[in-house]
Amino acid sequence: MSTRALVLPILLAFSLPLSSSAQQLQELASSCVRVAPQFSHACVDGALAARGLLGNTGLLLGLGSEVPGSWGPLRSGAPKLEIAFRAAGLMARIPDLTYQPIGSSAKEDFLLTTMQGSIVLGVFEGFQVKPTAGGFLAVELIAQGNILFLPTARGLESRVGGFSLGTRLGLLRETFTLPGIAISISRGSIGLLSFDWMSDGYNTAVEIEPSVTSARVTIGKDLSLLGLMGGAGLDSYNSQVKLSVLSQGNDLAEVAAPLILRRPVLFSSVSLSLLILQLSTEFGWAWGFPMLEGYSLGPFDPTRGSVFLSLGARLTIR
Repeated sequence: MSTRALVLPILLAFSLPLSSSAQQLQELASSCVRVAPQFSHACVDGALAARGLLGNTGLLLGLGSEVPGSWGPLRSGAPKLEIAFRAAGLMARIPDLTYQPIGSSAKEDFLLTTMQGSIVLGVFEGFQVKPTAGGFLAVELIAQGNILFLPTARGLESRVGGFSLGTRLGLLRETFTLPGIAISISRGSIGLLSFDWMSDGYNTAVEIEPSVTSARVTIGKDLSLLGLMGGAGLDSYNSQVKLSVLSQGNDLAEVAAPLILRRPVLFSSVSLSLLILQLSTEFGWAWGFPMLEGYSLGPFDPTRGSVFLSLGARLTIR
């Protein structure tokens, strides 16, 4: 496996256009404004808040590596079974929907957290392409369940469940001299998420039901008891968005439109191996989203990325 073949998928992921999400968001906000022009600022802020919540909850479902502290194909002697748990969190940012003029909205920061459980089943240990290079096309199946904890003080549900299925394909099994390398893809979904904000003049409500497709490339190596991993990938978040704005005078603007977001993700982790138990911590960064037309930079900046942190434990059963 050449270096060019490993780097090419990462370069393609980062070169994918991200402007389509801005166009879809523009259409959602514009549809709301066409229905009720007097709600223009509320429509823009509501659309930005919907995109922010979709991106943040979707990121928590996908996170960085598919399996905490694991970066390459299963070792020789498969099949194997792994059980993993991790807790993760990030600071979410959305507009503070106080309905000031466009461009002057304040930002709203709050903590989003998740608990995740995974079951990993190795079904094929791969091919030995050279005496010192094996694990090519090794296959693992991954099932994950999530519980996302949301701040009720922000008009959100207290918690929402998620589930995903995925597969990891080995490119190179780790040896004494070589790192482990793998690619993975998963598809997950989150239950219906509704949230609303009330102010002196308006009540804004948004409903989303996110689904997430995550693709990852990971590379890692054990160094005695410690393991180091790095990875990159691309997330695609998809949801039908329902946006409603209701004034005190009972004037109502209600629109619905699909929204698809794509953004690259970078992550790295350090792990500690204790026989069949492995503890790990992971740090990651996801890109921000394009600016919405007609919305100038203020305290809330949608182009800023998201930092996430997770702590995990993985138990290997052969």
